[in-house]
Amino acid sequence: MKTLLLDSSYQVLSFITEKKMMKLIVKEKVEVISTWDSLITWSSGKIKHPSIVRLKKHVRRNYFNSNFSRKALVKRDRSVCQFCSKKLTASQITIDHVLPRAQGGITSFTNCVVACTPCNNLKADKTPEQAGMKLLRKPTHPSFSMHHYASEQQENWSPDWDDYLKQN
Repeated sequence: MKTLLLDSSYQVLSFITEKKMMKLIVKEKVEVISTWDSLITWSSGKIKHPSIVRLKKHVRRNYFNSNFSRKALVKRDRSVCQFCSKKLTASQITIDHVLPRAQGGITSFTNCVVACTPCNNLKADKTPEQAGMKLLRKPTHPSFSMHHYASEQQENWSPDWDDYLKQN
């Protein structure tokens, strides 16, 4: 069972393992917001398995190139070419670096978009401006919920998460 980790202001950080969750509880770094029905037992006691925990102290979120994946990028862009608006099948999708790698661009959510092959080839190793092309929208880090909500299996889903993981 997963545990959802929130920062001190109730913003979603990630899902964490049972081991990490237990370390945070033992070190009194989190408060339990919600629990599953199942119990976690160990030699000195037992607790209900937390479904949501919140950090007591503020931590900074760092989105820079964090957990970049093609799957999350395709979900963020809804399989639509970000230059010509064409809906693409899985085999038609290419990934374009807005600032090309040849010009120092990195592979990150804020520098990559879904593109069809003709648009990606037309843009080549130029920026959209240099190629005379326009992006549909500025690339951003996908929201946590968009990346995880759609892929969760409902039997492993806590209804308590719905308040924090809303579909965008």
